[in-house]
Amino acid sequence: MLSSMLTRLGLHTPPTVRDRVRAGMHLHAVLGALPHLVRLDEEAAATARLMGKVAIEFRVFDGPKVVLSFADGALKVSRDACSNVGLFFPSCSALNRMFDGEKVNPIPFKNFLGHMKALQLLPKLTDRLTSFLKPSTEALADVAFRAKHVELSLLVGLAATQDLVESDPKVRRVAKELHDATMVYEIPGGPVAHVKISHGAIEVGAGPLKDPTTSITIKDVDLALGLVQGKVDTFAANGSGDIRASGNLHIADEYNNLFDRVGLYLK
Repeated sequence: MLSSMLTRLGLHTPPTVRDRVRAGMHLHAVLGALPHLVRLDEEAAATARLMGKVAIEFRVFDGPKVVLSFADGALKVSRDACSNVGLFFPSCSALNRMFDGEKVNPIPFKNFLGHMKALQLLPKLTDRLTSFLKPSTEALADVAFRAKHVELSLLVGLAATQDLVESDPKVRRVAKELHDATMVYEIPGGPVAHVKISHGAIEVGAGPLKDPTTSITIKDVDLALGLVQGKVDTFAANGSGDIRASGNLHIADEYNNLFDRVGLYLK
């Protein structure tokens, strides 16, 4: 592997665990929320329709990659799909700095001149996602916007647990004990998200599941917003019934121990 050879030659320093975990979360969980954004937001959907047919790869040296595949307004996210244009980052740290708001210019590669329109439109889509994940106080005053913010934040947080399992050695040891299960997170009258755990792999999606192993019910969107913002005492909320768990509670404890760690990496 090139990175290993360069490391032996003293020409490359492998990324820290934290940088690798954060890079994976940014590509797989944050960008992975774009199809949900397109589903929930007409402005984002309109931009996706203008993207045409293109598969854009984000690749990090000695780090993760993801491919955003656009076609007729639909968007799919994959870790291993083929791409016809790419954006390269020299390190996990560089990618993370970009997601943290710094000015970092990726290196275009693979036929980027033939897909300039899509590359020019992509920041409009990612900026729209940022407006939902890191909203202003004024935007949150809108009830419909608040529900979308909560749903996207929940989906990103749940999906980020996969990169914890893959890239944090301490978490990986704990994750080996995870039981195969299905979980549903539900806000009555609001968003629903689900988690499937199978042989240590974690798959996250929107909507309910039939006969989940465990269900977590959050009283309402405003309480969920407080949870997203870290303003709610979860122990007290569980005691009062504002957050209710049913089914296999051991599974809920196992997975929520992972979920709680996401905030240490994503802000």
